[in-house]
Amino acid sequence: MKTYRILTVILIIAMIPIFSSCGKEKEEAEEKISEVVEIPKEIADENKIKTITVKTEPVYTTYNTIGEIKKDEDKFYTISSMVQGRIVSSPVKLGDYVKEGQIVAYIENPEIAQINARTLSTLHENRIAIEQAKTKYNLAQQNYERENKLYKEGISPKKDLLQAESDLIIAKGDLENSREREIHIRQEAEAVMKSYGVKPNFDTERVATASPITAMKSGIITKKNVTLGAIVTPEQILFEVTDLDKLWLDIVLYPEDIQKVKKGQKIEFKPDSIKGKVYEGNIDYIQPISNRETQTYTARAFFDNKDRDLQPGMFGEVKIISEKAENKPYIPEQAIQKYGKEIFVFIDTGNGTYKKQLVEIGEKAEGGYYINSGLKEGDKIVSEGSFTLKSEMLKSEFAEED
Repeated sequence: MKTYRILTVILIIAMIPIFSSCGKEKEEAEEKISEVVEIPKEIADENKIKTITVKTEPVYTTYNTIGEIKKDEDKFYTISSMVQGRIVSSPVKLGDYVKEGQIVAYIENPEIAQINARTLSTLHENRIAIEQAKTKYNLAQQNYERENKLYKEGISPKKDLLQAESDLIIAKGDLENSREREIHIRQEAEAVMKSYGVKPNFDTERVATASPITAMKSGIITKKNVTLGAIVTPEQILFEVTDLDKLWLDIVLYPEDIQKVKKGQKIEFKPDSIKGKVYEGNIDYIQPISNRETQTYTARAFFDNKDRDLQPGMFGEVKIISEKAENKPYIPEQAIQKYGKEIFVFIDTGNGTYKKQLVEIGEKAEGGYYINSGLKEGDKIVSEGSFTLKSEMLKSEFAEED
């Protein structure tokens, strides 16, 4: 009797793993059943269930940050006056586009007035000297001709002819010197006044008193510090001019992301103040040392700005795009379903049977998403009508619970 009880206990213990295994297999079967939906063809057609074959596409990973538009320091300059003086006019305003050599202001310049007045006075004196030299030359010419005639007639000695010839040569030299002196006076004064931007006209008695201030290069006036009647000095900056045809974009990089960014990478910039516009460029420079205060780095890209939509000081979002692409499956957004914490699609296994497949969503693309895991190229998934399958799946689960 005792031996029978012992055998019974051993048999029961031996049977426990078998029952346990059967229970697990049943649970796994139930789980598999809950992840599979069967739908007749007519119902599938009625609910417009459509499938597609998954294809992979190259995906460039991105890194998002912020940036600020700045002027190109190589195409930015300031305008000052060469001398102290009073502003008498300024034909340009803030925001105007100016060409190289265009006048932006006139300044009353005492030095110009002094040079002009002094030159006119010197020219007047020299013209008197020219007239006197011309008179002496004419007299010397007449005397030479008379002495030459008398000499030929044997009336006057040769020494008088030689003296007359010498006087004529001297008179001619004095006249030429006076005329050359006028040329030198003009050239010297014009050179000095030209350095002030003034083109003098010494043939009138009008004295120039103002000199123009001109733009050295073409660009936009981004700062104007000019008031009519104000006295300015050479130390003052009167204008700032910037060529806005090309601008910088300073991009903020954090220490943990600095290794992700390389020179030459493509970037996209979305200004906060210009909705719907995206500007493309490439990273041209990466700051090797971080900012001491913010502990961030700066990368820089250049933008062509022929339309001048962008202005220095604009902020916006920056997307830095990786150099190399990774092939990932792409699926349309309507193929994706969610329930609880699960994100899944339905794989068409044939004969009206659809299997739930968990996926990990990656980057968003136009009309859908790239998938990090859960699908591969060639998988046949439901692209339209997946919500109907989800409803059928949940109905089946709720029915099993009841």
